[in-house]
Amino acid sequence: MHQLSKEKTSAIEEVKERIMRQTMEAIIYEGMINIDKNEREWSFSGKNVFGEDIRYSCLADEKWSFGRIKIEKQSIKRGGEKCTDLYLFLEEVILNGLKGELTSQFVDELLETLAKDTQSKQYQLDQIPEQDKHYEALESHMVDGHPYHPSYKSRIGFSLKDNAAYGPEFNQKVAVYWVAVNKQLAAISISREISVDELLHAHLSKEDRQRFSDVMKDKGCPDKEYVMIPVHPWQMEHKLQSLFIQQIIDKDIVILGTGSSLYRPQQSIRSLSHRSNAEASYMKFPLSITNTSTSRILAQHTTQNAPMISDWLHAIIQNDPLLQAEKFAILRETLGLSLQYDKLSAIQYGRAYGTLGAIFRENVSAYLEANEEAWPLNAVTHVQKNGELFIQPAIDQHGIEAWSDALINVVITPIIHLLYAHGIALESHAQNIILVVENNLPKRIIVKDLHDGVRYTADHLLHPEWAPSLHPEPESHRKFNRYSFIQAESASDVRDYTYDAFFFICMTEISFTLEQLGVSEQDFWAKCVKTIIDYQKRHPEYKERFAAFDLFSEDALIEEMTKRRIFGDGDLFFRKVKNPLRESLR
Repeated sequence: MHQLSKEKTSAIEEVKERIMRQTMEAIIYEGMINIDKNEREWSFSGKNVFGEDIRYSCLADEKWSFGRIKIEKQSIKRGGEKCTDLYLFLEEVILNGLKGELTSQFVDELLETLAKDTQSKQYQLDQIPEQDKHYEALESHMVDGHPYHPSYKSRIGFSLKDNAAYGPEFNQKVAVYWVAVNKQLAAISISREISVDELLHAHLSKEDRQRFSDVMKDKGCPDKEYVMIPVHPWQMEHKLQSLFIQQIIDKDIVILGTGSSLYRPQQSIRSLSHRSNAEASYMKFPLSITNTSTSRILAQHTTQNAPMISDWLHAIIQNDPLLQAEKFAILRETLGLSLQYDKLSAIQYGRAYGTLGAIFRENVSAYLEANEEAWPLNAVTHVQKNGELFIQPAIDQHGIEAWSDALINVVITPIIHLLYAHGIALESHAQNIILVVENNLPKRIIVKDLHDGVRYTADHLLHPEWAPSLHPEPESHRKFNRYSFIQAESASDVRDYTYDAFFFICMTEISFTLEQLGVSEQDFWAKCVKTIIDYQKRHPEYKERFAAFDLFSEDALIEEMTKRRIFGDGDLFFRKVKNPLRESLR
């Protein structure tokens, strides 16, 4: 008992320090606080309850990678003494120092992150076991959350009991509810190459189907046709039964119960993988919680666009010699299910929008060859509880130069080819990229989560005639999420989507990890530039497009994610930063 208590104290202190450090890195980087610099010692002011200035300091560096700020661990001080009081720090530096409309809410998100991450630390294994070094299990071991966003594990709406039941770190067995929805109220979109029955067969046993059929005979309406939709158990318990009480009474929605299949939460929380059927589709659900920067609903237009976007991208890949040579693939989203919210009353529409639906996504096993393994790309940056990098054995086996060269080439090449050749940007942060390795050496990538993670302009598509006619975002959706759109206004907007998600977050975090293994930031970005330049030399036919989607530009923009949390979505928060791709050309 004493040992457990000691571990909890250690965990909470570790999490408090990370929250303070990551928050300071973000608000300094996004220009929300004045800093006095004396070489590596940086100081800033907070205000105590009496309005008096309180001096804080830290040891910090402005990195080569986009000028990102990195604060040395355990270096934040208050009045010359090591600062360990997160609550005082949040009061003096954030609440009393930042005057945003949502500052208090932001503090709540940080405190929820403290609770959720401290809880998860209790369950983190010292080292990832060998039997878990496969994609589905590795998703559960990626416990770190967003590397830049301060409220990296807020999960607003989850209690600690919910977090333990549904958080990926806890690897609990999750049973999924199923509901029957009046076909007149349902919206269905499906890939050209598959049937609904084929998809559902992998998730529902013969006994499940019989049991649900018996429930329908007892509770349903014989005059109505129904569509079956899976529901995350948290959403069922906390939202659906109250939001749709009228539809349940009217038998437009019939709750069938849970299926016999059990699932594993993936690191995005709301996506689940089947535990016993290694080929079954992953299922993505709406969860009415807020995590990091957004509410985790599934808007109707995204569920309906998902198969169309996947079919479109799949056709591009199948007809592109370079992508075929790279063996690049996507996990296609083959089925999208949703309620038709516009058939609800206005007041119910506002409360229920995006809360009922699902997207079925292909299983990674469909794309793996013999001797290949799949890792979430953020496994590359993952530090295990024992302090060892997950990739250390691979580095020991192949050497840092060969391994880093292989990684940079296989990750960058298909992403920039889609951008340059096809005019398409993907939201390619590390959680959305799957690294395929053979004998521990990077071989190729697979990309997922595409229903609202694509951006393009019709004028710059290589084959505009192939583009699908997508369902537009409703005006109500644009009002509360101005960052969620697919068709951009300019080529630079498309470029910035790749620049921000892929280079600014994903590749920068990889550079910080490889720096620990002997690859300097400058060398890392020089390798990236060489990969891009070599590509451009091999494909002079796209010369004009290299200028339109200029990755070496001075005007590339990144999103100010923390400023958005503090000041809200009334404005779009983007800023120009030092571009390491441009700097490495010199």
